[in-house]
Amino acid sequence: MLRSAWTDRRTRREEMAEGYWGKYWRRRVSRRRVLAGGAAIGAGAAGLVAVGCGDDDDDDERPVATAAPDDEPTAAPDEPDQPDDAATATAAPTEAPDAIKRGGTFLHQKAAQNTSLDPSVTVTDPLWTALTYNHLLGYSLIEEEAWGDAATSWEQPDGTTLVFSLEGGLKFNPEAAGGRDMTSEDVAFSYSRFPTSLSELGSEVNQLQWGWMGVDRGASFDTPDAQTLGINLAFPWASAIPSLGSSAMAIVAKESVEAGGGHLKDTPNAGGGAYMFDTIDETANTYKRNPNYAGHSSDRGRFTAEAPYIERYEDTIIADLVAQETRLIAGDAYVLGAVDKFKAEELSGEANVEIYEGPANDHAIMELDGFKWAPHPLLREALSLAIDWEGYIDVVLDGEGIRGAPVGPAFSQVLPQDEIRQLQQFDPERARQLWEQGGGNEVFPDGLVTVIPTFVVSTRHIDFIAQSIEENLGVPTRQEPADLANYVALATAPAGQKIWHYFIAGENSLSTIPDYNALTHYVPNGYGAIFGGVYTFDHPLSAAYPEEIIAVTNDIGVELQSRYDLQGAAVDPEERKAILQDLQRYIFTNFCCVLPLPVQSIQRYAMGASLRNVPGVPDIQNNASMGYRRAQNMWIDA
Repeated sequence: MLRSAWTDRRTRREEMAEGYWGKYWRRRVSRRRVLAGGAAIGAGAAGLVAVGCGDDDDDDERPVATAAPDDEPTAAPDEPDQPDDAATATAAPTEAPDAIKRGGTFLHQKAAQNTSLDPSVTVTDPLWTALTYNHLLGYSLIEEEAWGDAATSWEQPDGTTLVFSLEGGLKFNPEAAGGRDMTSEDVAFSYSRFPTSLSELGSEVNQLQWGWMGVDRGASFDTPDAQTLGINLAFPWASAIPSLGSSAMAIVAKESVEAGGGHLKDTPNAGGGAYMFDTIDETANTYKRNPNYAGHSSDRGRFTAEAPYIERYEDTIIADLVAQETRLIAGDAYVLGAVDKFKAEELSGEANVEIYEGPANDHAIMELDGFKWAPHPLLREALSLAIDWEGYIDVVLDGEGIRGAPVGPAFSQVLPQDEIRQLQQFDPERARQLWEQGGGNEVFPDGLVTVIPTFVVSTRHIDFIAQSIEENLGVPTRQEPADLANYVALATAPAGQKIWHYFIAGENSLSTIPDYNALTHYVPNGYGAIFGGVYTFDHPLSAAYPEEIIAVTNDIGVELQSRYDLQGAAVDPEERKAILQDLQRYIFTNFCCVLPLPVQSIQRYAMGASLRNVPGVPDIQNNASMGYRRAQNMWIDA
């Protein structure tokens, strides 16, 4: 019966989607008639239309949660929402102490099993790191505040020194190091692992998160006693504190790493977090309380002084996305994830579903393979001019979007919308001229290749880009399907060996700092090298590549990295803002090797209606932003 209901809803949704593609192309036809005297729409448009068909009352006891009304305004703001506005829009009411119910099982779901259990290696599943490990702190974008987890306090006596005081009574779980006390030496050991995890284990953890404390770059740690940790930074970095909220900054037991042969890929319980793995198999992971966990010395943000309110977690593997939605509707799961306004409206009437809404701090990018595109500046510019950026907002974002930038929209350092529109234009005629002038059909005689994930609800954004390129440049794109296990492997394939020409992606693991959110994809020490192939001769992994490969991207990479490093060392907010804005302008005008995509102006997240104290948007989904995975004060009203 549920399946039949889903089928009916899907039909209505597909009709809506087709209507929006039609609206887009009607607008494009109208524009062409003005520009070209009524030229007829081409065959590429028909192909795009076909592709487009793929996609409670609030009270004092529950967080603010609303569905999108039909007449919701969709105009993009001229200026991005500031963090204070986001806090006002998304902060949830405080629960009365006597309303809290302790116990229950949080019913989570995901598409695939973990690819690794080493927090210094994998970034594809943050739930287990949030539950089974301590971190020094968490950071809320809504509150613009860091809350101590393993740390009770910290200070920064100078630009390259951080000193942390740790909680007393911290212990590992019984299966990690015999449940012994956790000390500052464990934190130092854990954070010293990142360079080796990158060079020897193929770590996916971005260097921008940890490079400032990389022992391979001159950083060091002081542990004068069991509860004091000093970090001597390799270089000044203004975002050091928010970076420590990353799920990768887990505190691990040295004994567990040694027993695993130098890694934790197959070691489920190596931490001291509030929970520990109970079972792990091909169908689900379950988590029980860690009997050694003592809570915190005080309530801090979403961290509780006592043990977390929820008793257990069950994370079921559901590969079928329709089945995931059906489970949420039936009350058999508490998380579906981000949804668009039409899906939110559709789900808002379901008794077991709550839609959380607020200003987004999202970003998305079109990553170009630097090795293929760096030698061809005219072709990079042509590619950008061939994409109808406002049309993308209309079709892919259902009219609810703003122009994306290399800095997230919640940060004051982002460029104004009017300036972005001037820097990133749509001009298909000029695009074709540049493509021909740069010999595009000779450089890419077989067209282009991109990767399309098989584990997401909608791929309209990828379809739109591919069809836009074909429509406006006459260049086809082959879409290579990839499941979760292969997706990251294809993205991070070695320079010179990538099968794709461009790759559509986002980055939500740490959207709490302006120099990580989005910018991570642009610079070599971020994802610019391991993802985009923009290597420099001084990159930590440069020894793995022949000089002739690195020479292709070195000059571009050096310029990007130096500009990035300059802003990271700027302590004065206004100075840093000016440097970040100049960096954004440089990225927009050089088209290498990332093209920022428009992003949602409003985020909606579908969760179970029985949950209480769910963090607001944009924190809700982000592990580093103290989202629902790390909200110890969340509870189940069932």
